[in-house]
Amino acid sequence: MSQKILIVEDEPASLRILRYFLNREGYETAGAKDGVEAMGLLEQCRFDLVLSDIKMPRMDGVALAKHILSKLPLTPVFLITANMSEYLEAIQKLGVPCLSKPLSLDQLLSQTQTVLSNSGNRNSECAGPGTNSDSALLDDHVVSAFPLVK
Repeated sequence: MSQKILIVEDEPASLRILRYFLNREGYETAGAKDGVEAMGLLEQCRFDLVLSDIKMPRMDGVALAKHILSKLPLTPVFLITANMSEYLEAIQKLGVPCLSKPLSLDQLLSQTQTVLSNSGNRNSECAGPGTNSDSALLDDHVVSAFPLVK
């Protein structure tokens, strides 16, 4: 069984790119456009990892990470942001890894593998949506040209 990752990103194209890349690497992914939607998915499914952007409407990634750390302490989280300096203090208080945008896909994969290997496989289960098909129309050329990645 592949490991399941919840990706939380308010930019639809960025979400599709991240899902495409992690699906290609053998992970099962689900996507949410903000922290509120992510919390709904977290009630339906167990995820092996939550990867969240920080700056989003309705509920940002810092608030989502705090919720996950308090309610689902066995679910690892790591954050991504284009404004590391703006959120540095909050990130340090949370004690979760954070990557800067634009992302290096190699660094994203390395961080994902590190976080997942430190947490062990929890045998994700899901009663709700979360197919890998959202990213089916992408290819490596499109991904490498997108400003989310470097």
